[in-house]
Amino acid sequence: MTDGNEAPSRLDTGSKVDPWRLALLLSGTGRTLENLLATIARGELDARVVAVVSSVAGARGLQVADSAGIRGYLVPRRAFESDAAFSTAVYDTLMPHQPHLLLLAGFLRRLVVPPAWEGRILNIHPALLPEAAAYAAGRGRYGVHVHAAVLANGDTRTGATVHIVDNDYDAGPPVLRAEIPVAPHDTPATLAARVFAAERALYPAAIRRYVTAHPELRGDRG
Repeated sequence: MTDGNEAPSRLDTGSKVDPWRLALLLSGTGRTLENLLATIARGELDARVVAVVSSVAGARGLQVADSAGIRGYLVPRRAFESDAAFSTAVYDTLMPHQPHLLLLAGFLRRLVVPPAWEGRILNIHPALLPEAAAYAAGRGRYGVHVHAAVLANGDTRTGATVHIVDNDYDAGPPVLRAEIPVAPHDTPATLAARVFAAERALYPAAIRRYVTAHPELRGDRG
């Protein structure tokens, strides 16, 4: 676990193989999707986004996917009686695209992780984990709410964390972090802008690190 200031590079796959197949789960604007697509286009991430799922109808992220020629799907949580049923629907929707890795990108619904997907899902959270977990992570802690909690706690440093997704909110093992100072006159909005700027480099760096360390992700997903 280090900061996210790694030099951009193509993934070292060890041989000529197809790009890593990524699927994104989102609930909002698709800024992270846009960033990853730009990173891929610059040749800094040897990957391809094969599908996008939104939990929210009309989410801009679906428009971003459509503009990029990526298949997008709506899977609304309210259509299912439980988190488990909702999660199964998400996996079933993505399975025809055979993604190697799922990426949460502002996905605001709980995803139940079955054994077949353990270690195959990453999330980016706009705070330093695990230190800030007690007040800036968990259910209902997203976006500006996280940054307001950081300021209320009097933190002098914050940042973002890419972590493995497990069955607890924002509790999986960290993969990579980026830290930034909290300025004396920061507001939740100014802090959010600077943290997202750090996230733009962090998420691609974490993906590169994780897939290089886990070639088994290319295997059978059950």
